[in-house]
Amino acid sequence: MKGFEVVSKSVEQAIEEVQNQYHLSSDEFSYEVVDPGSRGFLKFGSRDAVIHVSIQNIYYARKAASFIESLLRFSKDLDSDLKVTYQTQDSKILIQLEGAHLGRMIGKHGKTLSALQHLSNIFVNRLTDSKVTVLIEIGNYKERRIQTLTQLAAHCAQKVQVSGKRIHLDPMFAFERRIVHESIKKIKGIRSYSKGLEPYRFVVIEPSHNRLISIKQKRKRKEKDTHGSIC
Repeated sequence: MKGFEVVSKSVEQAIEEVQNQYHLSSDEFSYEVVDPGSRGFLKFGSRDAVIHVSIQNIYYARKAASFIESLLRFSKDLDSDLKVTYQTQDSKILIQLEGAHLGRMIGKHGKTLSALQHLSNIFVNRLTDSKVTVLIEIGNYKERRIQTLTQLAAHCAQKVQVSGKRIHLDPMFAFERRIVHESIKKIKGIRSYSKGLEPYRFVVIEPSHNRLISIKQKRKRKEKDTHGSIC
């Protein structure tokens, strides 16, 4: 929903119309008085008040939470005690889901959760003219996923350092690949990059250019030493 102007007999009445028409609470919008209006004198020279209304992200967060809750209510695996809470952080909307049997909403490797998040982003960004990002957390799944991916990156990097050979990881979502890349950046002599097309895009971990040259030089020296010992 873009910013818009409301015209009414007074500023107070204009504010009331905004709240009633769009079902907004007082913390979900802000306004600027464009024209305070005037009652005139004996009804001559009177004019309406004009305010410019801007919708706050907390409104979009509430709408996103309502959208998610309505989608999940169709699932037979969810209990009636499903709890959906939300908050905003700059241009981000953070949605937290709590309740029993939410595992199915995560799906294998988070595929169902990713799909739900994708739909929520489409829904919210059709309401606003500014970019808003919806992030959904179920339990502490993402926190655990970050730990798993960080450990995976470290383990693969160690294998690459020893073998000198690149490793291809399984396809991942964008946020997962980002976690791997950030982890690899901290490891000297190793680099990573993404390859392929969505939804099959994956991460490649390999020695950095200088590290690769060093490994090849060591192999050549080893081959020469081995050849000399045979002779």
